[in-house]
Amino acid sequence: MQEAIDLLRRSRLKLTPRRLALIELFWGASGPLTPAQVQAHLKTRFDQCGLPGIYRNLEMLAECGVLQRVVRFGRKRSYVLGSRLEKEHHHHIICISCGRVGRVEDCRYDEGMIVDGYRLVSHVLQLQGICALCSSTST
Repeated sequence: MQEAIDLLRRSRLKLTPRRLALIELFWGASGPLTPAQVQAHLKTRFDQCGLPGIYRNLEMLAECGVLQRVVRFGRKRSYVLGSRLEKEHHHHIICISCGRVGRVEDCRYDEGMIVDGYRLVSHVLQLQGICALCSSTST
């Protein structure tokens, strides 16, 4: 969790009690969380906890790399711990039917490699498809 706090500080963002609570929440989460799920959790710790403030904090944490946006079908957003903080590098695949989020471990990109003359400094890849469960019910 200290790596996330260091990322926040390097981005010159204050470590507020709410941001610390967000980092703790995502550090222990097993999958993506929606802003509404985040709000439900934070309401147990903070008296005032509106969605606009939650969205602002989630976006700030995504911009500095602590979190990563997962855009589901219909442009619904979820967030996960940023790939810089994950132990294993991976990407996400989202079912466009049910919204289930999976992990894709294979990645051919590494920071520093040259792609069409560009030195890669970071990348975000999100795949969309239909999960096995939804495929089997539609046939």
